[in-house]
Formats: sequence, structure tokens, C-alpha cells
Amino acid sequence: MNKIFLLIFIFFTSISHAEDLIKIGENIFYNKEACINCHILNAADGGNNQLAKEHVINIVTNGYGVMPAYKDKLTEKEIEAVSIFVSTEGKNWKNKLSSFVQ
Repeated sequence: MNKIFLLIFIFFTSISHAEDLIKIGENIFYNKEACINCHILNAADGGNNQLAKEHVINIVTNGYGVMPAYKDKLTEKEIEAVSIFVSTEGKNWKNKLSSFVQ
């Protein structure tokens, strides 16, 4: 019986942690670093371009094309958070996500 409660606790704790990371990432994207200022471009793919978290981490950390690297501006946790936000929530952004791929 204790194992069931432990599993339930771990499950809800990890969901809560993931939700917290998404909120941190959303704040970075819209406010702290204002990523939205450059990544609001309309794209032709209708939001079909899905980016994996690891790919977004690499882009945010090292930069890509005209996008600067953020490894000296954001902590590893913040980079992970904004990457989770983009890879999770980005699938719902019609005509915006392709601006991440240059």
C-alpha cells in the first residue's frame, strides 16, 4: 500500500515540476528575454514544424543563424525550461513555430 502512495506522490510531483518548468520557460520566452519579439514571424507550414527539446536546447545554448547564444545569459535550468516550453507549447502556435528554424 505504501508503494502505491509513493508512486502517486512521485507521479504528481513530476507533473508539478514539469508544469513549473513550462511556466518558467513561458516567462523567459514572453518577458525576461522577450524571444517573442523575433519569433512571431508568420510561417507557411501552419505550425506543423515540431522541434524536439534537445534541438531547442542546442539552439538556445549555442545560437543559430542570426539568433545569439544564450549560454552566458541564462542558466542551464532556464535554457531547459524555455526549451520545454517551446517544444511542448510550440505545437499549438499556428504560423509561428517555423521562425525557430532558419
